Amino acid sequence: MELKKLTLAALVATLGIGLVGCGSDGDSTTITVEGDTTTNTGGDTGGDTGGDTDVPSGPSELCPSWTTVKNRDAEGNDVCALPSVIDEDRTLTNDIVWLMEGRVTVGNGNEEMSTTQGLLESGDNVMDVTLTIQQGTEVKGATGTFANLLITRGSKIDARGTAEAPITFSSDDAGYEGTGEWGGIIIHGYGEHNECFGTPTCNVDSEGESGFAGGFDNEDDSGRISYLRLVEGGFEFAEGNEINGISFMSVGRGTQIDHIQVHANADDGIEMYGGKVNMSYVILTDNLDDSVDWDEGYQGNLQYVLVEQIDTDVNEGNAIEADTEGTLDECYLPGLQRCG
Repeated sequence: MELKKLTLAALVATLGIGLVGCGSDGDSTTITVEGDTTTNTGGDTGGDTGGDTDVPSGPSELCPSWTTVKNRDAEGNDVCALPSVIDEDRTLTNDIVWLMEGRVTVGNGNEEMSTTQGLLESGDNVMDVTLTIQQGTEVKGATGTFANLLITRGSKIDARGTAEAPITFSSDDAGYEGTGEWGGIIIHGYGEHNECFGTPTCNVDSEGESGFAGGFDNEDDSGRISYLRLVEGGFEFAEGNEINGISFMSVGRGTQIDHIQVHANADDGIEMYGGKVNMSYVILTDNLDDSVDWDEGYQGNLQYVLVEQIDTDVNEGNAIEADTEGTLDECYLPGLQRCG
């Protein structure tokens, strides 16, 4: 499968070089990263330059049994639709275009937790599921839907692209020029949240009607994301209830986030709700609301963040919005133990 070139206002710089932003004269510098190398793992190098216009069509042939077979796309790539629930370890390979037709939920940790660790209120055990995404993989949300990827408490995402072959999330229409065409990525964790201090369990009603998140472990690990770009997202359920590019709900600092870009999201680029996840090398361009937003007790560190706000005629957001909404029990101030 050939990963087409994606040219944006700015893109994640190569590890070790750092970030390139504005020129010395104050004008923004366009950075182009060409990801058009072939990443087909099936043996075909895709290097045919003979001008053959016979693009394979019809049903895809590579779809695993746990997905739904779709017709190949306009470029002849195999397309497989993901199920609404992923309840065991799965890998998204880079020889397939993976389609989200709605919400794709990894694990079951977005249900309410009981007071017993690792047990849901329903009596079921919390699943430990890892979704692995290979470098160079394309994941697409059905255009005009709230299609989104949800990683729930207890489960993980392992999405490691490279500078040469980043992982790309977009809508399934042609090009990368839209906004608000699908949802985004939502990650839940067991990190601390302002609404849970002094309570025996933590079940915070989460972003984008995605269920419950939160806990009391800021060391929690929700996986790793490196060299990932997300474009054209941001779904609005109702006024004040939207899906950000990437939402981090009580995500702990055991999670590794680096070299990511969110471009042209209809809401915030990234938003952190509690937790303590750290991030580095973050590019946020042309998002229609805040580029960076945190609240509800977020305590993490952000290092090397480049923001390019879109024209203010279409954006009333901020480069950074920093709040700490939610309750904070006085018994859990720094240096003090929880009451009871």
